[in-house]
Amino acid sequence: MSAKLLKALESKYQAKIDEAVATIELYLTRSAGIGEHPDIVGVLDEYVSMLETNSSKIDIIKKVSANNANSEPNQKWADKKTS
Repeated sequence: MSAKLLKALESKYQAKIDEAVATIELYLTRSAGIGEHPDIVGVLDEYVSMLETNSSKIDIIKKVSANNANSEPNQKWADKKTS
């Protein structure tokens, strides 16, 4: 069950990453729609932040998944130090 939940979270975060990348690419390659957003730098910054946040979340999910696979069921993943 926990593996399915972690996979669902990873999928959610990956979808947000895909959205951010697509939007950034759209703003940088297409002039249509840019006139609707007077603060293009601000909009791009929001999507870069979305990309950063969700990439970090996926990294955490991968650490949790790896730790769950290598530890006892009741051991918390944060208790182990990674080097």
